[in-house]
Amino acid sequence: MQWFAFLTAALILAASSFPVTTAEDKDAGLIKVEIKGKLATGIVAIGGETTGTTITAQGATWDLDLGKDESLHRLAEQLNGKMVQVTGTARVVKGVERGPRTIVSVATLRPAAP
Repeated sequence: MQWFAFLTAALILAASSFPVTTAEDKDAGLIKVEIKGKLATGIVAIGGETTGTTITAQGATWDLDLGKDESLHRLAEQLNGKMVQVTGTARVVKGVERGPRTIVSVATLRPAAP
């Protein structure tokens, strides 16, 4: 019975230690990006550590997360190998094989203006 009381107390203490976040807190760590570069789809990497779609600009390459929006996936396939403009939010993800990499969650994807 003592273990039950101990476990209950531990769970209550753990639950009360989680920080409460507001919408303002969530935006405070948000990195909004706009990238104009060359799009590549069908990318593979060791350990599967890729989204399969990248954009390269000025020698730097970022993974693009197109999410579950099928229209974005179709558009990316059509624009493969072309200059595009992407907007979204960036986050750094740690990988076992490739190390840390930046992934952009895509909000918009369109052909780059000439």
